[in-house]
Amino acid sequence: MADDHTADLLRKADALMLRSRVFVAGSSVRPAPAIQPEDDVPVLTDVVTEHEAALAATPHMQQHLDALREELSRWLDQELPDAVLKVTDGIADQLMAELTHQAEKNLLPRLIARLDGSAAQSAAD
Repeated sequence: MADDHTADLLRKADALMLRSRVFVAGSSVRPAPAIQPEDDVPVLTDVVTEHEAALAATPHMQQHLDALREELSRWLDQELPDAVLKVTDGIADQLMAELTHQAEKNLLPRLIARLDGSAAQSAAD
């Protein structure tokens, strides 16, 4: 016969499996009552704070995280300047194209009109 600890553990496992089970309408199986927090069975809805996560990180894990941060920093140092230059060059090209278009559309006709007006006035003098 199982001792009380084993029976309690099996009851908790059954309750956990029943909670995640898909029930069909009309089924005679009923979900087990919710496990009380003092049962200390973690569930997917448990919230782990950043402090708890930091405490759980081992020194070995911290070394991996430090290596990842260093590699990311190195990669950004290499890639970011080129990416910024590419974007700013593209913006400069777009700006020049837009200014050229606006100058041809708006400024050039005004300049031609001004020159034509000056030429007409010079001829009248």
